Amino acid sequence: MPAAPTFASSARPPARRLTLSRRYTALVSGVLLAATFSATLAACSVAEPYRAPVASVAQRASFDAAASTPQIATAAPPDHWWQLFDDPALDALIREALAQNRDLAVAAARVMRAHAVLAQADAARLPSTQTSFGVDYGKHESDQIVAAARDTGSAPSRFGWAPGFAVSWELDFWGRVHDLVDAAHADAEAQQAASDALRVTVAAETADAYVRACAYAQRLDVAQHSVAIAGQLEALTQRQQALGLVSSMELERARAFADDMRASLPALDGEHRAALYELAVLLGRAPADIPAAAQACRQPPMLAQPFPVGDGAALLRRRPDLREAERRLAAAHARAGAAQAALYPSITLGGSVNWLSTTGNPASLGDRYALAWSVGPLISWNFPNLAANRAQWGAARADDTAARAAFDAQVLRALQEAEQALARYGAAWREHDALTTARAAHARAYTLAERAFRAGAVDSLDVLDAQRSLNADDAALAQSAQRVARDQVTVFKALGGGWQP
Repeated sequence: MPAAPTFASSARPPARRLTLSRRYTALVSGVLLAATFSATLAACSVAEPYRAPVASVAQRASFDAAASTPQIATAAPPDHWWQLFDDPALDALIREALAQNRDLAVAAARVMRAHAVLAQADAARLPSTQTSFGVDYGKHESDQIVAAARDTGSAPSRFGWAPGFAVSWELDFWGRVHDLVDAAHADAEAQQAASDALRVTVAAETADAYVRACAYAQRLDVAQHSVAIAGQLEALTQRQQALGLVSSMELERARAFADDMRASLPALDGEHRAALYELAVLLGRAPADIPAAAQACRQPPMLAQPFPVGDGAALLRRRPDLREAERRLAAAHARAGAAQAALYPSITLGGSVNWLSTTGNPASLGDRYALAWSVGPLISWNFPNLAANRAQWGAARADDTAARAAFDAQVLRALQEAEQALARYGAAWREHDALTTARAAHARAYTLAERAFRAGAVDSLDVLDAQRSLNADDAALAQSAQRVARDQVTVFKALGGGWQP
């Protein structure tokens, strides 16, 4: 305990300074006793204790769509799932996105703000202090008494010095402050979970933009190759027509086919550049600052081996949005408890010290007759607004009920997203497998038709049909590869990985 301050001059009797020291000591002791009592009762609460919800619907051993989805395993997926693609360029792009993405910077600032609000809520557990110092000029009662003792003349006006110090501490007997602090803690944790969920989205969107850029580049190459072959077929048909071997109608059909192939190029090129611009912005760059590795990619990364997806229980642990929903529920429950505690009277323990000097000399503040102090409880209860407090409690309970329903709905949405992603990926993989087989057959048919045409066994129409079928398969296969790769990214996004540091 600090030594008691002495405001009087050394000429004053020691007994008077001792009296001031005892009063100051009594004030500090009373405040410390109030602090101890308040800390002892801080754990009291009129609300029911919070119990985290149990999502039994997500505790099944495996996903329903996993049974009919090829190329998956039931092991738990890795946190950094994009490393399964074994693509160094993709790894570097996602690292850059997680470090430089502007939306993630906003989310980080919101987390900082949530912690600042939490610190403010925690400060409610500490005592509140107030100091004051006033100066006035006029006639004071003590001046008049002193003047009457001297003579019968009127007392002169004097300066008055009035410093003061007060401390108060709300006794959290009903747990209101405790519940508000719990709500602030849950809010901060929910904000962190929201930031983690955004990391999942940024990682998945970066991978998706990279996949689309690579896939459209591949489709553009396929289309340009088809244009070249169509041009060769057009030139061959034109020579055959000049020799009178084919009709003019067959030449026009060859020209139309070549024009159709050329018409597909601008759209593919536009989608390719749009994906690159999106990728640059996800990395925190200007749209024109396209990563060289992404611009050079000509084939989308795709997992050919089975990859792990885990089960419903792992989904609950991995998805940050479910953690955010649970923390929002905890915050709503705590606020309902605080609203319930507001129905009871509030008790504040505090003390104050005030001095008054009317002699014009600040040294007189140490005079025992200039000191006033108090310590004790202050009980208040807002009887007229009790109805309003009950209404606030009802609203808080409704928010608690809504938060619990929101958590259940979020769990169902998470399961739905995972099941849908697996179902679509399974369908895309089976389609890609079938297109691969069909493309091989059409390639053999085109080779045979071209040989027969050069030998004069068939006309150009047969070659044109074989070429058209092969070109269609090439385009469909490239598009299917894009769909498979994107669906794999969607599966990993639905599983919730990627937010771990």
